[in-house]
Amino acid sequence: MAELNAQGKDAAVPKLNEREIVAYLKANPDLLARHPDLLESIELRHSSGSAVSLIERQVELLRAKNQRLEDRLERLLEAARDNERRQENVHRLARTLIRAPSLAAVAAGLGKCMREDFDIDAALIGIGASHYKRHDIEGIVPIEADGRLTRELENFFRTRLIECGPVGAERARLLFPKADDIRSAAIVPLEKEKSLGFVALGSRDPERFTPRQGKLFLELTAELVAAAVRART
Repeated sequence: MAELNAQGKDAAVPKLNEREIVAYLKANPDLLARHPDLLESIELRHSSGSAVSLIERQVELLRAKNQRLEDRLERLLEAARDNERRQENVHRLARTLIRAPSLAAVAAGLGKCMREDFDIDAALIGIGASHYKRHDIEGIVPIEADGRLTRELENFFRTRLIECGPVGAERARLLFPKADDIRSAAIVPLEKEKSLGFVALGSRDPERFTPRQGKLFLELTAELVAAAVRART
């Protein structure tokens, strides 16, 4: 029989450390359900310095967790709405280019969709001189072997890789002579393997096009423009 101490308590009962208590509570999650009085008697120190009961603390944590979940859900919903808008805008661009009756309508439709749906201020289509020699369609230029445009974009024509980022004033004027204060641009090859040409998009926002941005939209736009150009040259 266990020896009793002077206060009549069992002296053989060992003291539990915090780790053992935590392990026990984890192994017996229904302990507080079986002893609900503990929820009110256990106090936790609040960040403000006042003491709150365990149940009040649980309610506070649940509210904070719910708020985080609501915030995350709102971000997901907003992303879904943005994606839906982008899909609708891309569909409108495709429909505009497919229905364009001429190269002039392709260039005009591209510029209009970029401005109204994608917040892009200027667009230019460059087509190899072997496919296109005219100079009378606004928004479309021939790419001549010894032309100024070819010299300015020498690295692009050599690598045939998408270029995105800040654009200098001289290059901006060359690519977008009718647009003012273009600060960033994307240059995307049309039919990379066949070197049909390029499509250039420009923005007054210096952060609109950046070297590390995603390329999916640019590649899709180039495919649509290349198909529209091929159908009309």
